[in-house]
Amino acid sequence: MLLFNSNYEVGVFKRLSENNELVMDVGSEEYILKLNDEEMEDLEQHLVNQENLLIPFHMKTKELILNTKPNYDEEEMEELMNISEGAEGHGED
Repeated sequence: MLLFNSNYEVGVFKRLSENNELVMDVGSEEYILKLNDEEMEDLEQHLVNQENLLIPFHMKTKELILNTKPNYDEEEMEELMNISEGAEGHGED
């Protein structure tokens, strides 16, 4: 995800505080954002998808830009698992 706009910065996740507060560094500033339960789930999915602690952040709206789409298609994964299970028995007499 590339953002070419001066309103966006990349924040670095620091920690989650009590009461669903996200603490992150954006540039030289520390931001504390109160997140609801849905935003907490979205943040968790984003961090899993990105495999790092970087979070795009809109400076004016103080909005997190999160990648919440799964990295895989469930149907494809199920198909691969079925193929794998079939291959285990292949070649056995």
